[in-house]
Amino acid sequence: MQRWLLAVAWLAGACGQPEPSSAWRDVTGTLTVDGAPAQPLRCRPGHTANVFVEVDTTLGTLRFGNGKLAWQGSEQTCQKLDRSWGGGIRQDGTAYFRGTLAFRCGTLTGELALDCGQISPEEGRELAKNRAAAKAQSAGQSPNP
Repeated sequence: MQRWLLAVAWLAGACGQPEPSSAWRDVTGTLTVDGAPAQPLRCRPGHTANVFVEVDTTLGTLRFGNGKLAWQGSEQTCQKLDRSWGGGIRQDGTAYFRGTLAFRCGTLTGELALDCGQISPEEGRELAKNRAAAKAQSAGQSPNP
């Protein structure tokens, strides 16, 4: 009962308050739409069968998942889509995503760094380990010295 009351009190105190500044630091970089700058605001990881990420901007929402980019729900044809990312789904069903996207897709151009879903230090270490293993594998090396 106390835990429930604490959660209700926290939610009541949070209503109407601006988002903490850390929420604005989960996505950095640049994005232009039809030549107009779109300010990245925040990213939201999620999942269906696989992890995806949505980036809310001042001009709309960008989504990356299954190796494809979509803008405002419409899949984009990309001339360039470089990505380096990792993510996961926690036992409680929440997701996290960390990576970079560099793209040119029709009228969309961007370079974004994303750190979404309040990644724990343990999850961060696992993502770094997986990235090192993937780099070693692509270079034809063993990931373990």
